[in-house]
Amino acid sequence: MLSSPPLTKVPESTLVARFQDCDPFGHLNNARYIDYFLNAREEHLAAHYGLHLYEHTKQTSEGWVVTNTQISYLRPVGVMEEVLIRTCLLQFSDTSLTVEGVMLDPKTFKVKSVCWMQFTYVSLATGRTIKHPDDLISIFTNVVIEDVFATGFPVRVEALRKTTSVKTA
Repeated sequence: MLSSPPLTKVPESTLVARFQDCDPFGHLNNARYIDYFLNAREEHLAAHYGLHLYEHTKQTSEGWVVTNTQISYLRPVGVMEEVLIRTCLLQFSDTSLTVEGVMLDPKTFKVKSVCWMQFTYVSLATGRTIKHPDDLISIFTNVVIEDVFATGFPVRVEALRKTTSVKTA
């Protein structure tokens, strides 16, 4: 029997900060960071775990809503600058999960921004919180990185701020 390879715990992708996403100073607008993190996570879920959020919601009438976001901006991102975004699952329960996004310079691996987003799983029919199905819990169990969540957001940001570069996930 063949065993499947372990799931990637910290997938990553690159993107370019577009002109329309930047402020008059030529820096990525603060609200766009969240969009970039959410888009990267959606791509990572599809590419690495076979979880297509739109299809999942369409088939099950269930999905996630954002209930809390914490973000720290450590270094600016400029117009047409390429960035590397890593995402990972930090914590999950029967009804919620917390995802981390880290935005880095792809050449120096210096951290530009850190974001923690908490999501709650809901029924679209009722708008109420519901439990994650077993197949999702199985994925979460295989990819969660719990030791980071225990330290808390401010401690995590400070640790990343002090790091000269984050070469590996």
